[in-house]
Amino acid sequence: MRKQKHYNPSLVRLCLAGALFVALTFVKLLLPEQTELFRSELREAIGRDADYSAALLQLGNTLSGGGASGALSALGLAQSESARALLPEFSARGTASPALPRLSAPGTADEAGEDAPAAQDAAEEEETPEVVAAFLESQAEFSDYAVPASVTYDMPELPFEYSSPVEGYTSSGFGYRLHPLEGEVKFHYGTDFAAWTGTDILAFADGTVGMAGWDAGYGNYIIINHAGGWRTLYAHCSELLVSAGESVTKGQRIALVGGTGQVTGPHLHLELTCDGVYYNPEFYLA
Repeated sequence: MRKQKHYNPSLVRLCLAGALFVALTFVKLLLPEQTELFRSELREAIGRDADYSAALLQLGNTLSGGGASGALSALGLAQSESARALLPEFSARGTASPALPRLSAPGTADEAGEDAPAAQDAAEEEETPEVVAAFLESQAEFSDYAVPASVTYDMPELPFEYSSPVEGYTSSGFGYRLHPLEGEVKFHYGTDFAAWTGTDILAFADGTVGMAGWDAGYGNYIIINHAGGWRTLYAHCSELLVSAGESVTKGQRIALVGGTGQVTGPHLHLELTCDGVYYNPEFYLA
């Protein structure tokens, strides 16, 4: 009786890995369009229970005949749609196979090499604007304070043209600060522009005057409604030049700088909101 041969599974698997390396190299050089499909099937081949000695023999015969698809068939590999996705790296004994580079799992940006540039472009587009980065750095000392729920540090594009409302310099910016009158850290919901009393205050953008009046804190103030739900508030004015319901245009003279309300000196307090959320006016006036 003919003695039946027994094969060492580990040795056979190692030989199979070497044969697959040769096969992949062959396909990559002579049939580049089939490389991705062939590579995607290798892991399944390594893990499947099969007659490896017969498979290796048939693989060699098929490759010598010049057919990558035949080589896959020799290993019993199905060409399903799910199998076309690139798989993570594999190894014969827990070490990385030299035949395959490290690949990302299916569904990641590196899956077909086409999403990586797009992801990089998106990251560049989402890069923090310089003016926002400078503001965040200035607020670093107040990192222990939570950002108020009605505040955002985002800088969305405004749906209208706009311009600076006054000729002056920023004396107190948006964000947390030591309150000049109360002597404690409080959030400042607008930006103060120091200017001489009587300096013209101009409309930030086209809109309609929603309110014009007096407040104990704001003094004489004006609120203008703009397109898209946006609003601007101008406070501490010495004189108001427009009334509620009046239409105004960007750059129109609407009031004069003053020191009414709770202030330490003449300035314009400007606030920018949209749907009840406060935005930093300085982002658009830098």
